[in-house]
Amino acid sequence: MITVPPSLTVSPTASMGPAVGLPGKPELWEGTGELGAKAAAVWFLRDLYRYVLETNDTTEWERLSTDDCEFCANTVAMARSGAADGHVFRQDGDTRATATFVKELNPLAYAVVLDVMKPTTQEYVSDGSWSKEHDSATAQVLLVLRREGPDWLLRAGDAYDPGEDVPSLLGWSK
Repeated sequence: MITVPPSLTVSPTASMGPAVGLPGKPELWEGTGELGAKAAAVWFLRDLYRYVLETNDTTEWERLSTDDCEFCANTVAMARSGAADGHVFRQDGDTRATATFVKELNPLAYAVVLDVMKPTTQEYVSDGSWSKEHDSATAQVLLVLRREGPDWLLRAGDAYDPGEDVPSLLGWSK
């Protein structure tokens, strides 16, 4: 039997896979009511947010965000910081997002509460070498969306602990 000295053993390292592509909009995106708002909210958090995270490309995010949306601006700032610092992220799987509460604010605007499970995220430096790992996380996220023309626009967002009763915190009944 041949033994390899420990100094010659190579440790496995994480390798950076390709980023996800720009996601297509869900079938219900065209809906102007509650179903369209729920589909848009899930798409923003599950699909478009991952695309921004993995590519640092905020073009579509900014196009579909209102100018006064702080949550949206923070997402853009995070992506720009990652690009400037040479950080690249890859999620180990898909984010799960389920709409648990919807409130009509007016016929074309809705508040949607989602249960979100974000998978573990790997962080790399721009040369592709692994830097660190961010643990998976669960949260509730409130998104406020407004229908404008053919699109849903993101007006606001906020994260809450998984066990909080978000509608009650906001004075809404279930």
